[in-house]
Amino acid sequence: MIARMQPQSAIERTVGPCTLNTVHNVDALDGLKQTPNDSFDVVVTSPPYWGQRGSVGIGSEPDPRDYIKNLVAILAETMRCLKPTGTLWLNIGDSYNTPINWREDDYGYSSLGKEGNGLDPSNSAYSKKRGRRRAFIQKDIGWLQYGNLLAIPYRVVLALTEIGFLFRGEVIWEKSRPLPEGICRRPHRRHEGIYIIAKDERHSFQVKPPIGSVWKLVQTPNLTSHCSTFPLDLPKQCIRSAGLTERGLIFDPFMGSGTTGKAAKQLGHDFIGFEIDSMNCKIAQEYINTETEPLLPL
Repeated sequence: MIARMQPQSAIERTVGPCTLNTVHNVDALDGLKQTPNDSFDVVVTSPPYWGQRGSVGIGSEPDPRDYIKNLVAILAETMRCLKPTGTLWLNIGDSYNTPINWREDDYGYSSLGKEGNGLDPSNSAYSKKRGRRRAFIQKDIGWLQYGNLLAIPYRVVLALTEIGFLFRGEVIWEKSRPLPEGICRRPHRRHEGIYIIAKDERHSFQVKPPIGSVWKLVQTPNLTSHCSTFPLDLPKQCIRSAGLTERGLIFDPFMGSGTTGKAAKQLGHDFIGFEIDSMNCKIAQEYINTETEPLLPL
């Protein structure tokens, strides 16, 4: 049963059991199974990354193969509910096969920060709830060795194409404020990918002017207590690029802090969101209903 957390002003229009312009407190897969075919015009989502969640839900799996399998099942069901003219915009980061390495007391001796004496103790590099990820080693599986960048986004995309969906391109989101990384023998990551999936090659899309493959997004501060958010400009750019010509229905199966819903509302579209955490549901709906969005200085 889908638990609704909606504002009193919400218009009582529904898709299946779901009220529009509402963040629904439901497991994504359970909610999708109650949703009719070809319901959504655009999907924009950023699922919890592998190992960066607590003890329940997608992202909490010890084995990254289980994470990929579970995520693909949800995304495949999402594609069933997407219109043939629609596109899925998937923002997902990769993971190294290592433990999560920042600890709450690292600010006391790290070399981060402008003066090289660490960041503020409240900085999300230390305080972010990063789950309990440990390296998952399996000696007879070559890519499951310690320290390997697991290529999780590509494994997810390839699995979706094997089902029969179309991989239509990748956008590189160049971050202006990436999380700091320690001293390590690899490039420090300043980007994430946004992967575009469709059901039909003749899907809607903005063609004039053409959409570039590298985006520098307007940064906005995180005004919620949810620690994993993408900037509001990300779903806005995705929705605009999807080429809708009239009011559409935007969906996010992992609504989190509500950024996709807020973007849809500001662009004049309807939205539906699923979120398994009841507290995040409340946070998301309140954030969507706020009227202003301050910008960070460039």
